[in-house]
Amino acid sequence: MTKLKVKTKLLVLFLMMLGSNTLSAQQKGTNLQMIDFTEEEFKPHWEIGVQAGAAADLGEAELGHLISPALQITGEYRFHKLFGIRGSVSGLWARNRYVFPSEGYKWNFIQPAVEFKLDLASLIVGWVHDQPVSPYIFGGVGAAFSFGNDDAERAKQKFAGITKDYEFKKIWNSRWNPVIRGGLGADIYLNDYLSLNAEVNANMMPDHFNSKRGKHDNRDWHFNALLGLKVNLGKTYRGGEPVYRSVRTMREPVVRDTVIKIVNIFFLINSSELRSSEFGKLYELINYLNANPKAHIEMTGYADRLTGTPTINERLSRERAAAVANWLITRGVSRERVYTDAKGDRVQPFPINEENRVTICYVVDLLQ
Repeated sequence: MTKLKVKTKLLVLFLMMLGSNTLSAQQKGTNLQMIDFTEEEFKPHWEIGVQAGAAADLGEAELGHLISPALQITGEYRFHKLFGIRGSVSGLWARNRYVFPSEGYKWNFIQPAVEFKLDLASLIVGWVHDQPVSPYIFGGVGAAFSFGNDDAERAKQKFAGITKDYEFKKIWNSRWNPVIRGGLGADIYLNDYLSLNAEVNANMMPDHFNSKRGKHDNRDWHFNALLGLKVNLGKTYRGGEPVYRSVRTMREPVVRDTVIKIVNIFFLINSSELRSSEFGKLYELINYLNANPKAHIEMTGYADRLTGTPTINERLSRERAAAVANWLITRGVSRERVYTDAKGDRVQPFPINEENRVTICYVVDLLQ
């Protein structure tokens, strides 16, 4: 054997050893795989709101003569996922009308109140920090300070001697009126800190509030329909952070990963609940994993882009992947063989919008 051939063989051997060391270094690498998210917990917080709309006072006249603008400012401490206590200041002015002789009048008032709120969404379907729509009911007490009753005073002087005095017996210059109020509303989620708010409420007051005597000398009623914005002062929840585990990336030189099958688990709109129609696919996955102990499953949750917000869809896609993973694990599949990920609505795997409400499961096996 010539010296050249010996040198050539030594060089090839050296290169093979170098490649082997490089491969070994690559085989021993690790990365992080997201497997779940920590559970979200309610966090007590403050909320403030500003609303505007229309008000109406009950009276012996057509509704068009009784409508006036209304404002309301609220500050709420949400101390429980179901309950909150709220302070409000509402008012502006109110209207009413004498029937005979026909004469309209208005007066100013401001009404502070304290109310307790019950979140109906949390009561019925459970608390979620980004619930798309959260209806609520509330009730409380307050006091309305009424003033600026000049129109009614002028009407009394104008019609003196024309109508009977009892029409004007309840006229006042300024007056405090106790109030019992209640209503219902809804918060429409925009993001973690901002919501649209719609509310209707009813306020019951003494008969003097509208500055006239009614047919039956009953209590007076003032109604509001309001629309506005609500701001959360601080984060409304704890948790929701991703949980990772180390995943070894070591691969044998003669082994390669192969995707054996792809299974799509579809969901209804705004839902992460597994449907019975999908159970057959899931049992097929279990059967394959049981028959092939080297296989594992990688799943990714998605949400359709045309409904919800990016924040809601991110959470929903996580819940869809977790729902499939938990279903498999509770039926005997090892956690070490289940990997989850979520894409929200950032990726749309299917051209049909409804089909993107899905968890896509990739069954990966090790083939020699």
